[in-house]
Amino acid sequence: MKKMVLALAALLCMGAANAKTVKTTFEVNGNCENMCKPTIEKAAQRVPGVVSAKWNVKTHQLSLVYNDTQTSPEKVQKAIAAKGYDAGKVRATDAAYNSLHKCCQYKRK
Repeated sequence: MKKMVLALAALLCMGAANAKTVKTTFEVNGNCENMCKPTIEKAAQRVPGVVSAKWNVKTHQLSLVYNDTQTSPEKVQKAIAAKGYDAGKVRATDAAYNSLHKCCQYKRK
């Protein structure tokens, strides 16, 4: 039993060693510091494998750090788009965009 536990622990450590943290940025449309920023960042951070997500209101760039064995920028973009914000190559549905508070509705491209 002891050997089995040690073997399992060794496998878990090897798996963690193979995990790779990646940094990337992509555009996320939004307007404000008070409502858009927390919504965008929380949507990204709730995706399993995301280490950190910080959105810059002025540049509209999301700085993302994630574990590439657990997630991808596309999955994070889909999670943000589900909240109503166009993210990277993923456009929010009209219904999601229209559900945003008026101050958060940006000019769509």
